[in-house]
Amino acid sequence: MCVGVGEIAGLAKERAVDAVVLAGDLLGWPETGGVEAAQTHDAQIVADILQRMPCPVLYVMGNDDLVELPPQSSRVISLHGRRWQLGAFNFVGYQYSLPFMGGVFERPEHKIAEDLEALAASVDEQTVFVTHSPAYKILDRGFFDLHAGSTSILELIQTRHPRLHIHGHIHECVGREGIHLNVGTYGCRRAVLVDLDSRDDEVIVGDL
Repeated sequence: MCVGVGEIAGLAKERAVDAVVLAGDLLGWPETGGVEAAQTHDAQIVADILQRMPCPVLYVMGNDDLVELPPQSSRVISLHGRRWQLGAFNFVGYQYSLPFMGGVFERPEHKIAEDLEALAASVDEQTVFVTHSPAYKILDRGFFDLHAGSTSILELIQTRHPRLHIHGHIHECVGREGIHLNVGTYGCRRAVLVDLDSRDDEVIVGDL
């Protein structure tokens, strides 16, 4: 989602959603001053807002985030490295992306491959796989039109066949390709509603 965090609660309540999914880059970058200190302050504000959501919130951090969200209630769930069940469906998350700006949530491809090998058994055909990074060559063209996606994420998806793949990270390729849904827009007011039974999605833009 790329909506002001405080606006998500209203949309979630209005549309009676079962869960809110956030695909990383949750914290802002100040124009001046220490980034990590500013993000630590920002993280507490974001976490307090998410705690008041009318439904569970599932999130992964992104490469622009330098700190984790502080732990809150059991309804605000870091999805990284875990599986969370919702009725007939489940959500599995992974937050690391390839090295880009030296962030704490970046790892080289061989490390991502090791992580995903351990996580693969949690992914099945009823899984919504939530990552920050896109899969290689799918909605992943960023700066200079270069592919920024992970081959290891692509391989896991091709092997385990999740129901849907939600990711962020790349702001230039927002949209959908097959089961892959890039929600990583920047500087806008936008959310995507997904029906997991049909896999249909609806983009909400403008005033929310």
